[in-house]
Amino acid sequence: MIRRPLIQTIPFALCFVLLGFVPLQAAENTGDLEQRVKQLEQQLTELKTLLQAEKEEEEKEKAAEAAKPAEPEKPAGMTLLGKGTLQVGGDIRFRPEYFDNVWDYNDDGATEDSREVIRFRPRVFLDWKPADNMEAYIRMTKEWVYGQDNEHFGYDVEGKDAMFDNAWGEWKDIYGSGVNLRIGRQDLIYGEGFVVLDGTPQDGSQTISFDAAKLTVNHDLGATDLLFAKMVELNSQLADDEDLYGIYNKLTFDQVEGLGLEPYFLSRSKRARANITGAPGTVSYPFSPYDPSPREQTYLVGMRATYKTDIATDVTLALAAEGGKEFGQVEFTGSPVLDYANLAATSSGYSRNAANDVDRDAWGGYINGTLTFNAVPWKPSFKAGVTYFSGDDPSTEDYEGWDDFYAQWPKYSELYVYTLYDGFKFATRGNDPEVGMWSNMIIPEAMITVKPTDRLTQSLRYLYYLAEESIGPGGGDERGHNLQWLTQYVFTDNLSGHFLGEWFAPGDFYGPDADDAFYARIELMYKF
Repeated sequence: MIRRPLIQTIPFALCFVLLGFVPLQAAENTGDLEQRVKQLEQQLTELKTLLQAEKEEEEKEKAAEAAKPAEPEKPAGMTLLGKGTLQVGGDIRFRPEYFDNVWDYNDDGATEDSREVIRFRPRVFLDWKPADNMEAYIRMTKEWVYGQDNEHFGYDVEGKDAMFDNAWGEWKDIYGSGVNLRIGRQDLIYGEGFVVLDGTPQDGSQTISFDAAKLTVNHDLGATDLLFAKMVELNSQLADDEDLYGIYNKLTFDQVEGLGLEPYFLSRSKRARANITGAPGTVSYPFSPYDPSPREQTYLVGMRATYKTDIATDVTLALAAEGGKEFGQVEFTGSPVLDYANLAATSSGYSRNAANDVDRDAWGGYINGTLTFNAVPWKPSFKAGVTYFSGDDPSTEDYEGWDDFYAQWPKYSELYVYTLYDGFKFATRGNDPEVGMWSNMIIPEAMITVKPTDRLTQSLRYLYYLAEESIGPGGGDERGHNLQWLTQYVFTDNLSGHFLGEWFAPGDFYGPDADDAFYARIELMYKF
Protein backbone atom coordinates (compact mmCIF):
# COMPACT_ATOMS: atom_id res chain seq x y z
CA MET A 1 0.00 0.00 0.00
CA ILE A 2 1.34 3.32 -0.99
CA ARG A 3 1.08 5.89 1.78
CA ARG A 4 0.75 9.53 0.71
CA PRO A 5 2.48 12.21 2.71
CA LEU A 6 0.13 14.07 5.06
CA ILE A 7 0.67 17.26 3.11
CA GLN A 8 -0.75 15.55 0.03
CA THR A 9 -3.69 13.97 1.91
CA ILE A 10 -5.09 17.25 3.32
CA PRO A 11 -6.29 18.64 -0.04
CA PHE A 12 -8.19 15.46 -0.75
CA ALA A 13 -9.85 15.62 2.67
CA LEU A 14 -10.76 19.28 2.23
CA CYS A 15 -12.29 18.55 -1.16
CA PHE A 16 -14.33 15.77 0.32
CA VAL A 17 -15.58 17.99 3.16
CA LEU A 18 -16.37 20.85 0.83
CA LEU A 19 -18.18 18.58 -1.60
CA GLY A 20 -20.35 17.42 1.24
CA PHE A 21 -20.82 20.92 2.70
CA VAL A 22 -21.86 22.72 -0.49
CA PRO A 23 -25.05 20.71 -1.07
CA LEU A 24 -25.88 21.06 2.59
CA GLN A 25 -25.40 24.85 2.51
CA ALA A 26 -27.34 25.14 -0.76
CA ALA A 27 -30.22 23.25 0.79
CA GLU A 28 -30.21 25.54 3.80
CA ASN A 29 -30.13 28.67 1.56
CA THR A 30 -33.02 27.31 -0.54
CA GLY A 31 -35.10 26.76 2.57
CA ASP A 32 -34.43 30.31 3.78
CA LEU A 33 -35.32 31.69 0.37
CA GLU A 34 -38.60 29.77 0.25
CA GLN A 35 -39.47 30.96 3.74
CA ARG A 36 -38.67 34.54 2.77
CA VAL A 37 -40.81 34.26 -0.35
CA LYS A 38 -43.71 32.98 1.74
CA GLN A 39 -43.29 35.91 4.14
CA LEU A 40 -43.30 38.36 1.26
CA GLU A 41 -46.37 36.72 -0.22
CA GLN A 42 -48.14 36.98 3.15
CA GLN A 43 -47.15 40.63 3.50
CA LEU A 44 -48.35 41.30 -0.04
CA THR A 45 -51.67 39.64 0.71
CA GLU A 46 -52.05 41.69 3.87
CA LEU A 47 -51.22 44.87 1.92
CA LYS A 48 -53.78 44.02 -0.75
CA THR A 49 -56.39 43.37 1.94
CA LEU A 50 -55.58 46.71 3.59
CA LEU A 51 -55.76 48.59 0.29
CA GLN A 52 -59.06 46.90 -0.59
CA ALA A 53 -60.48 47.79 2.82
CA GLU A 54 -59.39 51.42 2.40
CA LYS A 55 -60.94 51.49 -1.09
CA GLU A 56 -64.21 50.03 0.17
CA GLU A 57 -64.28 52.52 3.04
CA GLU A 58 -63.63 55.40 0.63
CA GLU A 59 -66.37 54.19 -1.72
CA LYS A 60 -68.71 53.79 1.24
CA GLU A 61 -68.02 57.37 2.34
CA LYS A 62 -68.61 58.62 -1.22
CA ALA A 63 -71.88 56.69 -1.44
CA ALA A 64 -72.98 58.02 1.93
CA GLU A 65 -72.11 61.54 0.85
CA ALA A 66 -74.04 61.09 -2.40
CA ALA A 67 -77.06 59.89 -0.46
CA LYS A 68 -77.21 63.03 1.65
CA PRO A 69 -79.78 65.64 0.62
CA ALA A 70 -78.28 68.35 -1.53
CA GLU A 71 -78.15 71.67 0.29
CA PRO A 72 -77.65 75.07 -1.28
CA GLU A 73 -73.96 75.86 -1.52
CA LYS A 74 -72.76 78.49 0.92
CA PRO A 75 -70.07 80.85 -0.35
CA ALA A 76 -66.73 80.58 1.40
CA GLY A 77 -67.01 84.12 2.72
CA MET A 78 -64.38 86.02 4.66
CA THR A 79 -63.04 85.03 8.09
CA LEU A 80 -63.52 87.72 10.73
CA LEU A 81 -62.57 86.27 14.10
CA GLY A 82 -59.91 83.62 13.75
CA LYS A 83 -59.79 80.76 11.30
CA GLY A 84 -63.21 79.23 10.84
CA THR A 85 -64.76 81.09 13.79
CA LEU A 86 -66.90 83.79 12.18
CA GLN A 87 -67.36 84.30 8.46
CA VAL A 88 -69.32 86.80 6.42
CA GLY A 89 -70.29 86.45 2.76
CA GLY A 90 -73.18 86.43 0.37
CA ASP A 91 -74.24 86.67 -3.26
CA ILE A 92 -75.90 89.06 -5.69
CA ARG A 93 -78.31 87.76 -8.33
CA PHE A 94 -79.28 89.81 -11.39
CA ARG A 95 -82.09 88.41 -13.58
CA PRO A 96 -83.73 90.07 -16.60
CA GLU A 97 -86.82 88.03 -17.54
CA TYR A 98 -89.37 88.02 -20.33
CA PHE A 99 -92.40 85.83 -20.81
CA ASP A 100 -95.49 86.07 -22.93
CA ASN A 101 -98.84 84.31 -23.05
CA VAL A 102 -98.16 82.00 -20.10
CA TRP A 103 -101.47 82.53 -18.29
CA ASP A 104 -104.18 81.71 -20.81
CA TYR A 105 -102.35 80.83 -24.06
CA ASN A 106 -104.35 83.50 -25.84
CA ASP A 107 -102.46 86.22 -27.71
CA ASP A 108 -105.47 87.91 -29.34
CA GLY A 109 -104.83 91.06 -27.30
CA ALA A 110 -108.03 90.86 -25.30
CA THR A 111 -106.01 90.18 -22.18
CA GLU A 112 -102.45 91.32 -21.66
CA ASP A 113 -100.26 88.75 -19.97
CA SER A 114 -96.77 89.63 -21.18
CA ARG A 115 -94.09 90.58 -18.69
CA GLU A 116 -90.66 92.18 -18.98
CA VAL A 117 -88.92 92.65 -15.65
CA ILE A 118 -85.53 92.76 -13.99
CA ARG A 119 -85.12 90.98 -10.68
CA PHE A 120 -82.34 91.99 -8.32
CA ARG A 121 -81.69 89.91 -5.18
CA PRO A 122 -78.75 90.50 -2.83
CA ARG A 123 -78.12 88.19 0.14
CA VAL A 124 -75.60 88.42 2.97
CA PHE A 125 -74.81 85.84 5.65
CA LEU A 126 -72.96 85.38 8.93
CA ASP A 127 -71.67 81.89 9.72
CA TRP A 128 -70.37 81.37 13.27
CA LYS A 129 -68.74 78.17 14.55
CA PRO A 130 -67.95 78.58 18.25
CA ALA A 131 -66.88 74.92 18.40
CA ASP A 132 -66.09 72.14 15.95
CA ASN A 133 -69.55 70.63 16.38
CA MET A 134 -71.60 73.81 16.75
CA GLU A 135 -72.71 76.32 14.13
CA ALA A 136 -75.04 79.31 13.87
CA TYR A 137 -76.03 80.62 10.44
CA ILE A 138 -77.97 83.79 9.58
CA ARG A 139 -78.75 85.04 6.07
CA MET A 140 -80.72 88.14 5.10
CA THR A 141 -82.23 88.77 1.68
CA LYS A 142 -84.39 91.23 -0.23
CA GLU A 143 -85.54 91.23 -3.84
CA TRP A 144 -86.53 94.12 -6.09
CA VAL A 145 -88.49 93.63 -9.30
CA TYR A 146 -88.40 96.41 -11.88
CA GLY A 147 -90.02 96.79 -15.28
CA GLN A 148 -93.26 96.36 -17.16
CA ASP A 149 -95.98 94.00 -15.99
CA ASN A 150 -99.15 93.58 -18.03
CA GLU A 151 -100.31 90.55 -16.08
CA HIS A 152 -104.09 90.65 -16.29
CA PHE A 153 -104.64 89.66 -12.66
CA GLY A 154 -103.40 93.05 -11.48
CA TYR A 155 -100.21 92.01 -9.70
CA ASP A 156 -97.95 95.02 -9.12
CA VAL A 157 -94.20 94.92 -9.67
CA GLU A 158 -92.47 96.18 -6.55
CA GLY A 159 -89.78 95.47 -4.02
CA LYS A 160 -90.36 92.54 -1.69
CA ASP A 161 -89.79 92.75 2.04
CA ALA A 162 -86.33 92.30 3.50
CA MET A 163 -86.22 89.17 5.61
CA PHE A 164 -84.07 86.56 7.28
CA ASP A 165 -84.41 83.67 4.87
CA ASN A 166 -82.10 81.52 7.06
CA ALA A 167 -81.57 81.74 10.82
CA TRP A 168 -80.64 78.46 12.45
CA GLY A 169 -78.40 76.86 15.04
CA GLU A 170 -76.97 73.35 14.88
CA TRP A 171 -75.35 71.04 17.43
CA LYS A 172 -73.63 68.05 15.81
CA ASP A 173 -72.68 64.73 17.43
CA ILE A 174 -74.37 65.67 20.70
CA TYR A 175 -72.21 64.30 23.53
CA GLY A 176 -70.64 61.81 21.10
CA SER A 177 -74.01 60.18 20.34
CA GLY A 178 -73.92 60.66 16.56
CA VAL A 179 -77.09 62.76 16.80
CA ASN A 180 -77.34 66.22 15.18
CA LEU A 181 -79.99 68.84 15.93
CA ARG A 182 -80.71 71.89 13.74
CA ILE A 183 -83.43 74.34 14.80
CA GLY A 184 -84.61 77.49 13.02
CA ARG A 185 -85.34 78.83 9.56
CA GLN A 186 -83.45 76.57 7.17
CA ASP A 187 -83.42 75.22 3.61
CA LEU A 188 -84.62 71.61 3.30
CA ILE A 189 -83.88 69.74 0.08
CA TYR A 190 -84.43 66.00 -0.23
CA GLY A 191 -83.45 64.03 -3.31
CA GLU A 192 -84.38 65.86 -6.50
CA GLY A 193 -86.94 68.01 -4.70
CA PHE A 194 -89.81 65.73 -5.72
CA VAL A 195 -91.84 66.49 -2.58
CA VAL A 196 -89.70 68.72 -0.33
CA LEU A 197 -87.69 71.72 -1.54
CA ASP A 198 -89.55 75.05 -1.47
CA GLY A 199 -91.16 76.08 1.80
CA THR A 200 -92.14 79.53 0.50
CA PRO A 201 -93.64 79.12 -3.00
CA GLN A 202 -95.59 82.35 -2.71
CA ASP A 203 -92.47 84.56 -3.13
CA GLY A 204 -91.04 82.99 -6.27
CA SER A 205 -87.36 82.17 -5.89
CA GLN A 206 -86.55 84.85 -3.34
CA THR A 207 -86.49 82.23 -0.57
CA ILE A 208 -87.16 78.50 -0.19
CA SER A 209 -86.78 78.13 3.59
CA PHE A 210 -88.78 76.25 6.23
CA ASP A 211 -89.28 77.18 9.88
CA ALA A 212 -88.26 73.77 11.09
CA ALA A 213 -86.54 71.49 13.57
CA LYS A 214 -84.48 68.60 12.15
CA LEU A 215 -83.05 65.82 14.30
CA THR A 216 -80.51 63.66 12.41
CA VAL A 217 -79.51 60.25 13.78
CA ASN A 218 -76.35 58.87 12.16
CA HIS A 219 -76.01 55.07 12.14
CA ASP A 220 -74.20 52.24 10.34
CA LEU A 221 -76.56 52.29 7.36
CA GLY A 222 -76.53 56.06 6.89
CA ALA A 223 -78.73 58.68 8.55
CA THR A 224 -82.33 59.27 9.60
CA ASP A 225 -83.95 62.71 9.76
CA LEU A 226 -86.93 63.48 12.00
CA LEU A 227 -88.68 66.64 10.73
CA PHE A 228 -91.14 69.19 12.00
CA ALA A 229 -91.93 72.45 10.18
CA LYS A 230 -94.45 75.19 10.89
CA MET A 231 -95.57 76.16 7.38
CA VAL A 232 -98.41 78.61 8.17
CA GLU A 233 -99.14 80.43 11.44
CA LEU A 234 -102.26 82.56 10.93
CA ASN A 235 -103.26 83.11 14.54
CA SER A 236 -102.20 81.87 17.94
CA GLN A 237 -104.44 78.81 17.84
CA LEU A 238 -103.49 75.54 16.13
CA ALA A 239 -106.85 75.24 14.36
CA ASP A 240 -105.82 77.31 11.32
CA ASP A 241 -102.12 76.35 11.05
CA GLU A 242 -100.35 74.25 8.46
CA ASP A 243 -97.65 71.84 9.65
CA LEU A 244 -95.25 69.31 8.16
CA TYR A 245 -94.14 66.18 10.02
CA GLY A 246 -91.89 63.49 8.65
CA ILE A 247 -89.18 60.88 8.88
CA TYR A 248 -86.65 60.62 6.05
CA ASN A 249 -83.96 57.92 5.79
CA LYS A 250 -80.77 58.03 3.67
CA LEU A 251 -79.30 54.52 3.48
CA THR A 252 -76.28 52.95 1.77
CA PHE A 253 -75.20 49.31 1.64
CA ASP A 254 -71.71 47.76 1.55
CA GLN A 255 -73.04 44.76 -0.37
CA VAL A 256 -74.12 46.85 -3.38
CA GLU A 257 -71.67 49.54 -4.37
CA GLY A 258 -73.29 52.74 -5.65
CA LEU A 259 -76.79 51.96 -4.33
CA GLY A 260 -78.72 54.42 -2.19
CA LEU A 261 -82.21 54.02 -0.73
CA GLU A 262 -84.28 56.77 0.86
CA PRO A 263 -87.56 55.56 2.38
CA TYR A 264 -89.69 58.27 3.98
CA PHE A 265 -93.02 59.11 5.57
CA LEU A 266 -94.49 62.64 5.47
CA SER A 267 -97.61 64.21 6.89
CA ARG A 268 -99.08 67.55 5.74
CA SER A 269 -101.77 69.08 7.97
CA LYS A 270 -103.53 72.09 6.42
CA ARG A 271 -106.16 72.96 9.01
CA ALA A 272 -107.65 76.19 7.59
CA ARG A 273 -110.76 75.83 5.46
CA ALA A 274 -111.02 77.38 2.02
CA ASN A 275 -111.72 81.11 2.05
CA ILE A 276 -113.30 82.11 -1.24
CA THR A 277 -115.56 85.04 -2.02
CA GLY A 278 -117.31 85.71 -5.29
CA ALA A 279 -118.36 83.44 -8.08
CA PRO A 280 -115.88 81.10 -9.78
CA GLY A 281 -113.61 83.03 -12.09
CA THR A 282 -114.13 86.42 -10.43
CA VAL A 283 -111.47 86.30 -7.70
CA SER A 284 -108.33 88.36 -8.30
CA TYR A 285 -104.74 87.48 -7.36
CA PRO A 286 -103.40 88.05 -4.82
CA PHE A 287 -106.34 88.70 -2.50
CA SER A 288 -105.36 87.88 1.08
CA PRO A 289 -106.71 86.02 2.97
CA TYR A 290 -108.11 84.43 -0.19
CA ASP A 291 -107.21 80.76 -0.18
CA PRO A 292 -108.95 78.39 -2.60
CA SER A 293 -107.36 75.25 -1.16
CA PRO A 294 -109.62 73.05 0.97
CA ARG A 295 -108.69 71.77 4.39
CA GLU A 296 -106.40 68.77 3.93
CA GLN A 297 -104.74 66.01 5.92
CA THR A 298 -102.39 64.17 3.58
CA TYR A 299 -100.05 61.29 4.39
CA LEU A 300 -97.31 60.19 2.00
CA VAL A 301 -95.33 56.94 2.08
CA GLY A 302 -92.48 57.06 -0.43
CA MET A 303 -89.09 55.74 -1.48
CA ARG A 304 -86.23 57.15 -3.55
CA ALA A 305 -83.57 54.86 -5.04
CA THR A 306 -80.33 55.81 -6.79
CA TYR A 307 -77.65 53.71 -8.44
CA LYS A 308 -74.44 54.82 -10.12
CA THR A 309 -71.89 52.60 -11.84
CA ASP A 310 -69.23 52.57 -14.54
CA ILE A 311 -70.57 50.40 -17.36
CA ALA A 312 -67.34 50.82 -19.35
CA THR A 313 -64.08 52.72 -19.12
CA ASP A 314 -64.96 56.39 -18.47
CA VAL A 315 -68.66 55.73 -19.17
CA THR A 316 -70.97 56.31 -16.20
CA LEU A 317 -74.60 55.34 -15.79
CA ALA A 318 -76.67 57.06 -13.09
CA LEU A 319 -80.20 55.81 -12.36
CA ALA A 320 -82.82 57.40 -10.11
CA ALA A 321 -86.39 56.47 -9.24
CA GLU A 322 -88.87 57.74 -6.68
CA GLY A 323 -92.47 56.94 -5.96
CA GLY A 324 -95.11 57.49 -3.33
CA LYS A 325 -98.65 56.69 -2.24
CA GLU A 326 -100.85 59.41 -0.71
CA PHE A 327 -103.89 58.95 1.47
CA GLY A 328 -105.86 61.11 3.89
CA GLN A 329 -108.81 63.51 3.83
CA VAL A 330 -109.83 66.58 1.81
CA GLU A 331 -112.63 68.79 3.13
CA PHE A 332 -114.35 71.01 0.57
CA THR A 333 -116.44 73.04 3.01
CA GLY A 334 -116.46 76.63 1.80
CA SER A 335 -115.46 75.77 -1.77
CA PRO A 336 -117.78 76.30 -4.72
CA VAL A 337 -119.32 73.33 -6.46
CA LEU A 338 -116.49 71.82 -8.45
CA ASP A 339 -118.03 71.61 -11.89
CA TYR A 340 -115.07 70.64 -14.08
CA ALA A 341 -114.64 72.47 -17.37
CA ASN A 342 -116.51 70.67 -20.14
CA LEU A 343 -118.26 68.46 -17.59
CA ALA A 344 -121.82 68.92 -16.35
CA ALA A 345 -122.20 70.33 -12.87
CA THR A 346 -124.18 67.21 -11.99
CA SER A 347 -121.34 64.82 -12.92
CA SER A 348 -121.46 61.62 -10.91
CA GLY A 349 -119.99 62.02 -7.46
CA TYR A 350 -118.98 65.63 -7.91
CA SER A 351 -121.02 68.11 -5.98
CA ARG A 352 -118.30 68.32 -3.36
CA ASN A 353 -120.03 71.00 -1.31
CA ALA A 354 -122.49 68.32 -0.33
CA ALA A 355 -119.80 65.66 0.09
CA ASN A 356 -117.52 67.80 2.30
CA ASP A 357 -114.99 65.19 3.50
CA VAL A 358 -113.49 63.14 0.68
CA ASP A 359 -110.83 60.42 0.89
CA ARG A 360 -107.57 61.08 -0.99
CA ASP A 361 -106.16 58.21 -3.07
CA ALA A 362 -103.20 59.47 -5.13
CA TRP A 363 -99.95 58.21 -6.64
CA GLY A 364 -96.83 59.88 -8.01
CA GLY A 365 -93.28 59.06 -9.07
CA TYR A 366 -90.52 59.25 -11.63
CA ILE A 367 -87.72 57.19 -13.15
CA ASN A 368 -84.76 58.50 -15.14
CA GLY A 369 -81.29 57.53 -16.28
CA THR A 370 -78.24 59.56 -17.30
CA LEU A 371 -75.39 58.20 -19.43
CA THR A 372 -72.15 60.24 -19.31
CA PHE A 373 -69.09 59.78 -21.55
CA ASN A 374 -66.25 61.28 -19.51
CA ALA A 375 -63.39 60.59 -21.96
CA VAL A 376 -65.17 61.85 -25.10
CA PRO A 377 -64.58 65.47 -26.18
CA TRP A 378 -67.20 67.80 -24.67
CA LYS A 379 -68.13 65.02 -22.18
CA PRO A 380 -71.67 64.48 -23.54
CA SER A 381 -74.40 63.12 -21.31
CA PHE A 382 -77.83 61.83 -22.28
CA LYS A 383 -80.80 61.76 -19.92
CA ALA A 384 -84.23 60.21 -20.42
CA GLY A 385 -87.08 59.66 -18.02
CA VAL A 386 -90.76 59.93 -17.23
CA THR A 387 -92.65 61.55 -14.35
CA TYR A 388 -96.20 60.77 -13.22
CA PHE A 389 -98.67 62.62 -10.95
CA SER A 390 -102.15 61.17 -10.61
CA GLY A 391 -105.16 63.31 -11.48
CA ASP A 392 -108.63 63.35 -9.99
CA ASP A 393 -111.27 61.23 -11.68
CA PRO A 394 -114.59 63.11 -11.36
CA SER A 395 -116.59 59.89 -11.69
CA THR A 396 -115.31 58.45 -8.40
CA GLU A 397 -116.08 59.29 -4.80
CA ASP A 398 -112.40 59.61 -3.82
CA TYR A 399 -110.08 62.47 -4.66
CA GLU A 400 -107.16 61.08 -6.72
CA GLY A 401 -105.31 64.36 -7.35
CA TRP A 402 -101.62 64.27 -6.36
CA ASP A 403 -100.51 66.67 -3.61
CA ASP A 404 -96.89 67.64 -4.33
CA PHE A 405 -96.41 68.85 -0.72
CA TYR A 406 -93.59 71.42 -0.96
CA ALA A 407 -92.32 70.87 -4.50
CA GLN A 408 -94.01 73.92 -6.00
CA TRP A 409 -90.90 75.09 -7.83
CA PRO A 410 -89.96 75.06 -11.56
CA LYS A 411 -88.26 71.67 -11.55
CA TYR A 412 -89.67 70.82 -14.97
CA SER A 413 -90.16 74.23 -16.59
CA GLU A 414 -89.77 77.90 -15.68
CA LEU A 415 -92.46 78.71 -18.26
CA TYR A 416 -95.05 76.05 -17.51
CA VAL A 417 -94.94 76.59 -13.75
CA TYR A 418 -96.65 79.96 -14.23
CA THR A 419 -99.55 78.27 -15.99
CA LEU A 420 -100.23 75.96 -13.07
CA TYR A 421 -102.63 77.14 -10.48
CA ASP A 422 -103.31 75.28 -7.29
CA GLY A 423 -104.35 71.65 -7.52
CA PHE A 424 -107.89 72.92 -6.88
CA LYS A 425 -107.76 75.76 -9.44
CA PHE A 426 -110.94 74.52 -11.06
CA ALA A 427 -112.78 75.84 -7.99
CA THR A 428 -112.30 79.47 -9.08
CA ARG A 429 -111.09 79.30 -12.71
CA GLY A 430 -108.39 81.77 -11.63
CA ASN A 431 -104.86 81.94 -10.36
CA ASP A 432 -103.99 81.82 -6.66
CA PRO A 433 -100.94 82.21 -4.40
CA GLU A 434 -100.03 78.52 -4.46
CA VAL A 435 -98.67 78.68 -7.97
CA GLY A 436 -96.81 75.65 -9.22
CA MET A 437 -98.84 72.62 -8.14
CA TRP A 438 -97.61 69.63 -10.17
CA SER A 439 -100.58 67.29 -10.43
CA ASN A 440 -102.56 65.34 -13.04
CA MET A 441 -99.54 64.92 -15.35
CA ILE A 442 -97.53 62.38 -17.28
CA ILE A 443 -94.22 63.90 -18.47
CA PRO A 444 -91.81 61.96 -20.70
CA GLU A 445 -88.58 63.91 -21.25
CA ALA A 446 -85.16 63.71 -22.89
CA MET A 447 -82.08 65.92 -22.51
CA ILE A 448 -78.58 66.16 -23.95
CA THR A 449 -75.79 68.09 -22.21
CA VAL A 450 -72.27 68.91 -23.44
CA LYS A 451 -69.28 70.77 -21.98
CA PRO A 452 -67.28 72.36 -24.81
CA THR A 453 -64.93 73.78 -22.17
CA ASP A 454 -64.51 73.41 -18.43
CA ARG A 455 -66.39 76.69 -18.02
CA LEU A 456 -69.17 76.26 -20.60
CA THR A 457 -72.12 73.86 -20.31
CA GLN A 458 -74.86 73.56 -22.91
CA SER A 459 -78.16 71.66 -22.49
CA LEU A 460 -81.12 70.98 -24.76
CA ARG A 461 -84.22 69.51 -23.08
CA TYR A 462 -87.59 68.34 -24.43
CA LEU A 463 -90.67 67.55 -22.34
CA TYR A 464 -94.06 66.27 -23.50
CA TYR A 465 -96.84 67.08 -21.02
CA LEU A 466 -99.89 64.85 -20.87
CA ALA A 467 -102.88 64.83 -18.51
CA GLU A 468 -104.21 61.69 -16.90
CA GLU A 469 -107.66 63.28 -16.54
CA SER A 470 -109.04 65.51 -19.32
CA ILE A 471 -110.36 68.28 -17.07
CA GLY A 472 -108.82 71.26 -18.86
CA PRO A 473 -110.72 73.94 -20.78
CA GLY A 474 -110.11 72.09 -24.06
CA GLY A 475 -111.26 68.68 -22.85
CA GLY A 476 -108.24 66.80 -24.24
CA ASP A 477 -105.39 64.93 -22.55
CA GLU A 478 -102.41 66.55 -24.36
CA ARG A 479 -101.10 69.51 -22.40
CA GLY A 480 -98.35 70.36 -24.88
CA HIS A 481 -94.71 70.31 -26.01
CA ASN A 482 -91.94 72.17 -24.16
CA LEU A 483 -88.44 72.84 -25.57
CA GLN A 484 -85.73 74.34 -23.34
CA TRP A 485 -82.28 75.72 -24.17
CA LEU A 486 -79.88 76.37 -21.29
CA THR A 487 -76.38 77.85 -21.61
CA GLN A 488 -74.27 78.10 -18.43
CA TYR A 489 -70.89 79.80 -18.12
CA VAL A 490 -68.45 80.20 -15.24
CA PHE A 491 -66.53 83.45 -15.69
CA THR A 492 -64.49 83.29 -12.47
CA ASP A 493 -64.59 81.46 -9.17
CA ASN A 494 -67.00 84.14 -7.95
CA LEU A 495 -68.99 85.05 -11.08
CA SER A 496 -71.25 82.74 -13.11
CA GLY A 497 -74.20 83.17 -15.42
CA HIS A 498 -76.68 81.49 -17.71
CA PHE A 499 -79.22 82.00 -20.47
CA LEU A 500 -82.49 80.06 -20.49
CA GLY A 501 -85.00 80.09 -23.33
CA GLU A 502 -88.25 78.12 -23.44
CA TRP A 503 -91.04 77.53 -25.97
CA PHE A 504 -94.34 75.83 -25.18
CA ALA A 505 -96.90 74.66 -27.74
CA PRO A 506 -100.20 73.92 -25.96
CA GLY A 507 -102.27 70.89 -26.91
CA ASP A 508 -105.95 69.99 -26.86
CA PHE A 509 -106.03 70.12 -23.03
CA TYR A 510 -106.25 73.91 -23.57
CA GLY A 511 -108.41 73.88 -26.68
CA PRO A 512 -107.84 74.20 -30.44
CA ASP A 513 -107.31 77.97 -30.36
CA ALA A 514 -104.54 77.97 -27.72
CA ASP A 515 -101.45 79.93 -28.81
CA ASP A 516 -97.76 79.32 -28.16
CA ALA A 517 -96.00 80.76 -25.09
CA PHE A 518 -92.41 81.95 -24.64
CA TYR A 519 -90.02 82.55 -21.77
CA ALA A 520 -86.44 83.88 -21.63
CA ARG A 521 -84.06 84.69 -18.80
CA ILE A 522 -80.50 85.89 -18.34
CA GLU A 523 -78.82 85.49 -14.96
CA LEU A 524 -75.59 86.76 -13.45
CA MET A 525 -74.62 85.46 -10.01
CA TYR A 526 -71.74 86.93 -8.01
CA LYS A 527 -70.65 85.23 -4.78
CA PHE A 528 -68.41 86.85 -2.19
